[in-house]
Amino acid sequence: MSAGTADATLVSPPAQRVRAWLGRLSPAGAPGPDAPGEDTPLDQLLVRGQRKSTSRTHPERSKVLGLIQSEQSEASRFLAAYGGRDPAAERELKALLLENARIRTVDDGWELAARLKRLNLRLGRFDRAYIQGLLQNESAFSQDPHHWHTWNQYFPEQELQELLDAYAAEVVGDGDRDRAVDRINRLYLRRAEAGRDRRARAALKDIYLKHLTLVLVPFLVGLGTIALVSTTRSHSVWRAFAVAALAGALGSTLSGVLRLRDQLLHTDELRAFKPAMLVQPLVGASAGALVFLLLASRAFSVGSLDPEAWPSPGLLGFAAGFSEPFFLGLVDRVAGLPERPPEPAPAAQSSQ
Repeated sequence: MSAGTADATLVSPPAQRVRAWLGRLSPAGAPGPDAPGEDTPLDQLLVRGQRKSTSRTHPERSKVLGLIQSEQSEASRFLAAYGGRDPAAERELKALLLENARIRTVDDGWELAARLKRLNLRLGRFDRAYIQGLLQNESAFSQDPHHWHTWNQYFPEQELQELLDAYAAEVVGDGDRDRAVDRINRLYLRRAEAGRDRRARAALKDIYLKHLTLVLVPFLVGLGTIALVSTTRSHSVWRAFAVAALAGALGSTLSGVLRLRDQLLHTDELRAFKPAMLVQPLVGASAGALVFLLLASRAFSVGSLDPEAWPSPGLLGFAAGFSEPFFLGLVDRVAGLPERPPEPAPAAQSSQ
């Protein structure tokens, strides 16, 4: 694939947008006239697959294309120096390049880069300087808490030093070479899986936050409309009730947005949040409605808030929907109100 074709998939300048649009007019899956096939030699696939990105609007695209470019250059070098030593790896590399002739998404790019790294580990296993450099890189980051899946999380630190000493010797034994390649490959697999999990979490958060944004809009519009009516007309019980309920739903939904953004870190937690996201506004509206009833019954008072003023139910309803501890505290206060003491029995008149 030419560099221009690669740019058309991940980068969209005006001319390449037109080219991509014309490509979509052809039947689905129909290869172009210059598309590589099974008969294309592997070295030509690596050259045709050189990818460049000039996009300034999406830095991640540029990064992943640069990684792919680097790994394909390494693969070309290994094939020139050690071609034929691992036919299975060469066949897998060719199938991978044919399968990913067009990179349609950034996630596809990250997957291709990860697989190329593992294949290069097999193709370059006899390149002493290459494997030694990888071991030195693992040693440099073994104590870094911000680095993904470091060596000392899975293997003894002493083993890494032994492999570094083995590669510093004049001759590297087959056992040490196989052990080094196996350990690095396992670390690459762990990091690739961690990358998939991170991208899945980011995608789920993106979807849910967009949905919650759509939920917030009608509550904001409704609350604003009722507030405008309440300031221009006389006080109405139903309008005050609607203000409290809508404010509670708004507070509860906003609380869900903040929790989704800052607290949900695992994929299972994000999946479990989906049904809660649908119920969240109803829970907040119920809390706001209960706050209105409490204010209307004058079961308690909050500071200097006037129960007759229309903003009071809205403020307390929002707080009740946004903060579960605040709402439960109100319920506890009402449930803990002392019962009215029984009237004392009339004293018996003393007999005279």
